[in-house]
Amino acid sequence: MPKPVLAAVLLALAALCAADTAALAQLGSGEIRGRAPQVTDSGLLDFAGQPVYLYGLRGLRADQTCALGDGSWDCGREARWATANRIANHWVDCVERARGAGGEIFAVCYLGGVGGPELNAWLVEEGWARAARDYAEDYTAAEDRARAAGHGLWRDQ
Repeated sequence: MPKPVLAAVLLALAALCAADTAALAQLGSGEIRGRAPQVTDSGLLDFAGQPVYLYGLRGLRADQTCALGDGSWDCGREARWATANRIANHWVDCVERARGAGGEIFAVCYLGGVGGPELNAWLVEEGWARAARDYAEDYTAAEDRARAAGHGLWRDQ
């Protein structure tokens, strides 16, 4: 292999190793950061293959339906869209709060950096997620307000 090609390959490998080290450092420090992560549902983000569950809430599954009058509506799909729309074109910083039994990361996520608008609170306030009353009290008042106002999944209730 010619020296310039070999040098380019070695440089690319060094960059990949540095990127992996940076990702591990982020995980080790309890913070995960990415630009507009994929939205699996209103309670689960995917940062380039690293799933992050939003702490303190129960997101709506993408295929979930909610009662509306005599019928139902695709509240899970709408919640997923609302979540994706809220984080679109933003850097999202998540701070780990807990780990599940299988090592799952539960985090509080912020738009534009820690101290920016909190995604978890917004989702519950807008009725796109429920407070996880079984393990956290962080968002119970926000859920009560969303329910009283008929926001999101609480419409027509």
